Amino acid sequence: MICTGHCRNCGVPTHEVLCNSCKEYRRCARYYRHLPDHLYPTSDSNVFNACQRRDQNNVGRYCLHRVIGDQTWRGTVRDIDISNFVQQHQNDIAITFETARSDNEDINYYFEMAVEFYHTGPDKSDVQHTTARFYIPPMTSDVDELNLLDIIAQFMEKIGGFSGQNSGWIMSQMNYL
Repeated sequence: MICTGHCRNCGVPTHEVLCNSCKEYRRCARYYRHLPDHLYPTSDSNVFNACQRRDQNNVGRYCLHRVIGDQTWRGTVRDIDISNFVQQHQNDIAITFETARSDNEDINYYFEMAVEFYHTGPDKSDVQHTTARFYIPPMTSDVDELNLLDIIAQFMEKIGGFSGQNSGWIMSQMNYL
């Protein structure tokens, strides 16, 4: 890391990446900041209190008075079928899309999906894991209506291209959409 003359965590002047007091703190695995122990629920937790209270399934971020934003729907170990996952969240996706469109008339949007795959080696005990990210090209709401069936089909085609042709990669879980 490049030293800027200030602590990356709290901003106090220092010649190190982190000041001496921030080096003593634990780093939150979700927030990526070094924070005092009293902000964590237990002594062995690596996620601080505010991150614990955050909704795991629906994460949204916005800036510039909601002109730029993103919305995330998290998957679980049980989510291995893209069609079912998108259909489970179709109401929330549609509401998010319509809210953005009513706030901003025309919007530019795209979808990204992270999927975990596994692959077994010849001796069956060697299991490899990888995460692949698939993107649907950006679309504009004044030209394209939100068509979830088309989005499902595009993701299925991309995943089929990744795991097809005897590659041996098998989908194990959807991480997020």
